[in-house]
Amino acid sequence: MASRENDKVAIKMINFEIIDAHAHLVRTPEEEQEYVAVPGRRISDRYGTPERAIEHMNRLGIAKMVLLALIPRQYRKPLFEKARLSQLPTQQGQEESKRIGQQIAPLIRSMNEWGCETAKRFPRIIPFISISDDLGDAEAMVDELVSRVSQGAKGIKIHPGMFSFFPNDKRLWPVYEKCQELGLPIVSDSGPFPHSGALITHPLQMASQLEHAHIDYGEPQHFADVLEAFPRLTLVLAHLGSAWWDERVELALRYPNVYFDTSQGFAAADRTSLIPHRSLAEEDAPRIIRKIGVHRVMFGSDFPPLDHQPQLEQILRLPLNDEEKRMILSENARRILHI
Repeated sequence: MASRENDKVAIKMINFEIIDAHAHLVRTPEEEQEYVAVPGRRISDRYGTPERAIEHMNRLGIAKMVLLALIPRQYRKPLFEKARLSQLPTQQGQEESKRIGQQIAPLIRSMNEWGCETAKRFPRIIPFISISDDLGDAEAMVDELVSRVSQGAKGIKIHPGMFSFFPNDKRLWPVYEKCQELGLPIVSDSGPFPHSGALITHPLQMASQLEHAHIDYGEPQHFADVLEAFPRLTLVLAHLGSAWWDERVELALRYPNVYFDTSQGFAAADRTSLIPHRSLAEEDAPRIIRKIGVHRVMFGSDFPPLDHQPQLEQILRLPLNDEEKRMILSENARRILHI
């Protein structure tokens, strides 16, 4: 009987259109080996480059994938140096931040350019570019945004934890204003860093251990000022099921312009958190999704570090009706991200 039920789930998955609203990808197989350090994973089982990702999408029936540009792991040393600046006196920290930013900015621009070029070669890949204060002042950040939009960027990705800034920092206000003006969605990490709230099914080195006081830049409560100041801005907070999911619910009840993705999944017997923070249990996920509003939740994976298959199966086995699953798996992404 169990086998028949599993067959029914597999058949249903084919019938649903799937859009992955949260993926990263890499430029080379070597970058993927560093980024996804899974012991025992064969080269033939790696699908993180665009060419291999398309093969993977075809195999799983994934229609489109949103590429969120991030600096590859082996080039993140300046980011870890920047994170330690919080221990320095204010003036010294600002001077060092400017110096380190000059190392980070070219890396951001390089990945942004690559993401836009990749989307031209593979139209099923939707490019979102990175923006951070490492690019310079407000004018420099907006210039990068406008330039990449002219090259095909469909939105932006921010990662407060990785780039050590608070999302409600007023230096970012011109970026939010320009995104609101252009109708560009923003996807932001909204979990702890460096130890992600990822719910994992296999050994995975998600981030390096930092020797400094931990600051939760990406805690959801820090986005309230942004949502208040920019009511027409489309803001997607990633990782609905990870740490501080209750804060995400509170924001959803107050601000209609905040949305969420399911990347990393929900806590279950086979999916455990890397950090001690409380994660949203799979059995509670349908209730929370409906409280937020099913129309505001998109399927995302965090691929390639985390695989699609377990997360797709988790969405499909939730006690949601077919229309709710269809919304989460593709329809919401088409509307929210203008795909």
